[in-house]
Amino acid sequence: MLVAVDLGNTRIKLAAFEGDRIVARETIEGGSLDGSGATLAAGVIPFAPAAAADEVVVVSSAPDATAALIAALDRPVRVLGDDVRGQLVLSYERPEELGMDRLAAAFGARELVGGGSVVAVDAGTAVTVDAIDASGRFVAVAIAPGLATASLGLRRTAPHLPPARTRGAVTVPATSTEESLRNGVLLGWAGLVSRIAAAAQSAVQRAAPIVVTGGDAPRLAPILGPGFRHEPDAVLYGIRALHRLVPA
Repeated sequence: MLVAVDLGNTRIKLAAFEGDRIVARETIEGGSLDGSGATLAAGVIPFAPAAAADEVVVVSSAPDATAALIAALDRPVRVLGDDVRGQLVLSYERPEELGMDRLAAAFGARELVGGGSVVAVDAGTAVTVDAIDASGRFVAVAIAPGLATASLGLRRTAPHLPPARTRGAVTVPATSTEESLRNGVLLGWAGLVSRIAAAAQSAVQRAAPIVVTGGDAPRLAPILGPGFRHEPDAVLYGIRALHRLVPA
């Protein structure tokens, strides 16, 4: 059994794989924020498969919390990093700058669609859009503000407006300032992602499937429409795929 751990800025996701199938999963909200290990220890250790697994593999986009996560797991752990980047064909001139979470999202998306060219959208604190072409080359495309980040930026720069509440459906025509703000943030965000995803397709293959993952994907995917496939576990599948592609 292999346990994949996605240590993010606002949550920790874990999945236990038996072969190609996820048999257990856990999401811990806010688990990486304090870096002290207290929240991590309380949240990660009760994930029983982590103790019983043959291998535990981590991708971290929260480096300050990585040591606390390893201590909380209290067992040998592989943290994917330069050992993997150095074995892949990447568009970046300086591979060390490329976040492993972006690679995991893309390679997980590729596995979930059965191989070939793919576009991966990871909608979290930031939105990343990247692609893999038919040869397996990773093509970096864009990093943009996430939904909460965009809403917070509007609030800070236009304090006379009420908060942009993104819960709820888009309503056109809007009947209030609150609805206008929600429409603007959600539709504007979806438009931004759609345009970047189209650019990503142009870089690899115009018919490449587009996979959407990340914490805000459930809100984004319905607005984007049928051309976008929601896969909540893409990063976890990608962690396993990278671990297999570049053995320790």
